Amino acid sequence: MFVSSVVYGKIYDMVQTALPEPEEWRHALMLACVMRWFAEFRGFSEAADLWAAAGLARRSGLDGKTLCKAGMDEDVVRLVLRENVADADAQAPLTAEAQLGCLVVTLDHLSALVVASAVNRPKGSVKDMKVSAVQKKFKDSKFAPEVNRMTILQGARRMRWEIGDLTSKTIKAVLACEEEVRGAGRKIA
Repeated sequence: MFVSSVVYGKIYDMVQTALPEPEEWRHALMLACVMRWFAEFRGFSEAADLWAAAGLARRSGLDGKTLCKAGMDEDVVRLVLRENVADADAQAPLTAEAQLGCLVVTLDHLSALVVASAVNRPKGSVKDMKVSAVQKKFKDSKFAPEVNRMTILQGARRMRWEIGDLTSKTIKAVLACEEEVRGAGRKIA
């Protein structure tokens, strides 16, 4: 699987246009950055643009046909648009494609929980955030109710990671992207 930086650029522009609210755009950009971090971490550096594009596409609200026209592979679009990781075959090997599909769905929810947890901190940052702080928020279903906790648990299980380990990695990924995303404004045409 591969997507060129040109295709990533097209999807970036399409998603930025499709998301009228700055917070929605920043959420999409955060997921793209987190996905890029995980691609590097998992040893898929050559596919980092694809993983980042999947993150953008996941938050875009764009339909599959539009994403395919932009150059995204139909199989990747199917993975990006699926509802949860329970849709995946749990016995199937963890190929690069399976990991991308599992992580884009899981990290959509987990990165949102991490960012929401950071907003409540004095500096509004994940810097020095402990896994236990996110886990406490994870247990409180009234906190960030749009976050699907079952999807996060299923994703961690599918990736064969402990939830604390996945949360720790997600905090690191968010920290790596935090300043870039915070400073991301809207493009003026």
